[in-house]
Amino acid sequence: MPRKTISFRLIASSIIWVAGSLLAAGLLLVLLFRNHIERRFDARLEDHMEELVAASEVAPDGTFQLTWTPSDPRYNRPLSGWYWQITRGGKVAAQSYSAWRSGLNAVATAVKTGSHVQEFLGPEKRPLRGLLESVTLPEARDHFIFAVAGPVSNIERDVAQFTSKLMITLGILGVGLVTAVLFQVRFGLEPLRAMERALSDIRAGRSERLPETFPAEVQPVVQELNALLDHNAAALERYRTRTGNLAHALKNPLTVMGNEIRDVEGEKGKLLKEQAAIVSKLINRHLSRARAAGSGALLGARTSVEAAVEDIRFSMLHLYQDRNLEIRVTETAGLWFKGDAQDLEEMLGNLIDNACKWARSKVMVSSKRFGRSVRITVEDDGPGIPEQQRAEVLERGRRLDLAAPGSGLGLGIVQDVAELYGGSLTLEISPLGGLSAELDLPAAE
Repeated sequence: MPRKTISFRLIASSIIWVAGSLLAAGLLLVLLFRNHIERRFDARLEDHMEELVAASEVAPDGTFQLTWTPSDPRYNRPLSGWYWQITRGGKVAAQSYSAWRSGLNAVATAVKTGSHVQEFLGPEKRPLRGLLESVTLPEARDHFIFAVAGPVSNIERDVAQFTSKLMITLGILGVGLVTAVLFQVRFGLEPLRAMERALSDIRAGRSERLPETFPAEVQPVVQELNALLDHNAAALERYRTRTGNLAHALKNPLTVMGNEIRDVEGEKGKLLKEQAAIVSKLINRHLSRARAAGSGALLGARTSVEAAVEDIRFSMLHLYQDRNLEIRVTETAGLWFKGDAQDLEEMLGNLIDNACKWARSKVMVSSKRFGRSVRITVEDDGPGIPEQQRAEVLERGRRLDLAAPGSGLGLGIVQDVAELYGGSLTLEISPLGGLSAELDLPAAE
């Protein structure tokens, strides 16, 4: 997932938050559990302490004795980790059998009043947690220090078992939370993906505006985009209207000039007529370029190749009906040009008209989809154009046969309009023997 996406930011921040929260919760729970285990452990030591104190007494002669020993068998098993010891004046008065021949170093600590918990090393250097209490027995002139201790490993074992189970539980919870975050992010950002698809439909020509069905948080953006699309379409329409008005404004003076030139005789009149015709064609060419430049920027424009070709074929059959030309159209169904219908008709009209003009008996129009482009091929069985002269016919106003009708601007206009759409025009030899004009244009879905 790219780092500069909203999804990555939401998922990354959520994962960090979930991991941090679970880690903090895990540490807190472990600390609370350890505190609980230690208190329960100390409570057990306190019970043993009370039992030991209750069994202790001082004889009338001042000697210390136990009326019974604690019943817990762990105090009778050597080096079991559970010990008790009673000291008097720094000397051991009694101790458990489990201590064997070792004493508890903690007893050396002076305990003035009350009891306290202490951790120390016991026999075999094993960590112990003990409860120490200073007790003054009846008939005794001095105080006794009672000590009861148990292994710290018992606490650590319980905490370790709890920690392992807690980690598994929190791990499963973390996976569940991350999965929920992924689903939430995907579900929450679905309107943005829907907007992306809607914009793709507009660019592909399948729709003209964004639907008004987005959530309230996204709807203002949708409204602004629709307003922008409407403004763009209106501006382009005004641009095309002004271009048409300019064409009419220029053609009227040219028409007047043409009418006046008819009265001019000789070579001078012929030259003026030719130049006036060239000026008229050049104006048409540049107006076509200007109109196509505006149409190419219009989002959502799309034109059926099949419909445009059929309309032009119908017109050409009537225009050249005296020549009995065969104009065959194949493989144009389902193909769409990503642009304005008038521009496509102008390009195809020039190509098919040029093919009909030079064809002996047959003209073939076909099309094919290549990735994001559609290739429209117009072929004829005429004389064709030699390879070294194909570039010349695309030049502005260049004609190879001056006796043929026309100004030589048709193929040049086709190339100009195609390039404005990011396409191209290529001239090749046709299998029919004449010229093959391949027009590559952007395709719409």
